[in-house]
Amino acid sequence: MECNGWKNRETWLVNVWFGDNFAMDADDGVEITADYIREAVEEYVDAIVPASSFIADMMDMREVDWEALAAHHARDEIVVEG
Repeated sequence: MECNGWKNRETWLVNVWFGDNFAMDADDGVEITADYIREAVEEYVDAIVPASSFIADMMDMREVDWEALAAHHARDEIVVEG
């Protein structure tokens, strides 16, 4: 089910909570890929949420559209000729 222009609630939530960080990373020249985003989010979640926590049941990370997030936050390289 679509949520605020994103594929689903899970994807939207990741963007709400982490989107600014990925935008700053992209501005700093970091290549924003689906794997980069997934790993960053999973590391954060693993660090603060025990796997047995009820909070882990509130969001299914398998439903996140990592590719859509990467496409949204990736910066096209600017080629300067001359």
